[in-house]
Amino acid sequence: MTRSQQQARAVLDPATGSVVEHLPDTTAAGVDETLKRARAAYEDTWSRTTPTQRHDRLRALADLVRAERVSFAELEQSNTGKPTARAFGEVDFAVRVLDWFAAASLYPQGQTHPAGPGMRVYSDRVPVGVVAAICPNNYPLLLATWKLAAALAYGNTVVVKPAPETPLSIHRLVERAETVLPPDVLSAVYGGTEVAQALCDHPGTDMVSFTGSTRAGREVAHRCAEAIKPVSLELGGKSPVVVFADADLEGAARAVVNAFTGNTGQMCVAGTRLVVEEPIHEQFVTRVAELAGALRPGRPRDAETDLGPLITQAALERTAEIVEEAEASGARIVLPASATGVRHELDGGFFVNPVIVDHVPTSARAWREEIFAPVLSVATFTSEAQALNLAHDTAYGLSASVWSTDTERVERFVRAFRAGLVWANTWGDTEESVSVSGLGQSGYGRELGLHAVEGYTRARAVWVAHRPGG
Repeated sequence: MTRSQQQARAVLDPATGSVVEHLPDTTAAGVDETLKRARAAYEDTWSRTTPTQRHDRLRALADLVRAERVSFAELEQSNTGKPTARAFGEVDFAVRVLDWFAAASLYPQGQTHPAGPGMRVYSDRVPVGVVAAICPNNYPLLLATWKLAAALAYGNTVVVKPAPETPLSIHRLVERAETVLPPDVLSAVYGGTEVAQALCDHPGTDMVSFTGSTRAGREVAHRCAEAIKPVSLELGGKSPVVVFADADLEGAARAVVNAFTGNTGQMCVAGTRLVVEEPIHEQFVTRVAELAGALRPGRPRDAETDLGPLITQAALERTAEIVEEAEASGARIVLPASATGVRHELDGGFFVNPVIVDHVPTSARAWREEIFAPVLSVATFTSEAQALNLAHDTAYGLSASVWSTDTERVERFVRAFRAGLVWANTWGDTEESVSVSGLGQSGYGRELGLHAVEGYTRARAVWVAHRPGG
């Protein structure tokens, strides 16, 4: 692929707004050629491999990323602005995912069913074929690995499309994977909406695994519906954290801060709606503001930095606009001093300060929309029923958390929450061995864990008749 800067897309460092690389968008012809090569690799090579062979190749890919941990983390940091510890942590998580799915490729996937004489009946699973993995900009390497590790483990070939803002770590991974995987088993295309649409529409794509906004997910599902093409959608969220007066308030306050400021709020599972019991409202919000206000936005490589930048200037402007609208609607800006303090000026980057908006009208965008920034909207309750109603006052259903020392109350909320990830007296726990998914407009399909096999394979029922005495 020609890397002419005149035709290539500029890739920015969001911490400075400067160009760090140019990478051309893949043309329609390039998408077609990439998918044809992926098809040939699937039919001629990868679908014919044994589970042990796939295990060994995925383990080798994990070892490669592990050995090049520093370079992958530095590349991810320069492209996303993540603080150093977070960038390294995400590379480490990606390695664990590759290791886990290497092992999972060896797990039994079928069943033998009772049958009469001369008949063998069993069920098994077969690969889907060519998988298009369309990835977001908030965790470029990690979320791509969630998809490609599972798809490859079960015998599919994969074409990855990273977000146009953050292609660099995936570009490197695909290049380096050529040394441990057969040709075209893992490949990539680059660009924006047009390239994603081409992947969805192309008859050579057998499945689309998409992570991104709910709006974009609807279009992916619509485009794939015509060909009855299976889709996995991990979409947006507007997740509640419900805190009762009898909770461990210090632990809850620290969890709330992590929930809305982690990765500078650029997480689909972010806990961005605090639903707090009325008697402790002022005390608790004050403590959350103290902790959040102590966080330091700063240069990604500075050891003192807690928060990196947002990914784009447009994301920064939208965040400020939504906070200003909330203030104009009567909400109280607890942190910073006013809506005018949302922007954090540094090096020309896209930095924001943590924001807490109290008494937000439930009609406001700050309460209803996924902002993808460190903005916490606060509401109060006086009864369990009111708390649950506020928690469910959203079309999303990705995650939810409840904090209380009353174990029966905790169990009631755990059972009642309409969310795919539920945490009680904790927040944010994720492991490669545990499958996750959303409910409602947060999508469907499973990532990670044993249930990922359900998306990247198809179940079959098989009857084999044997001749009498044969």
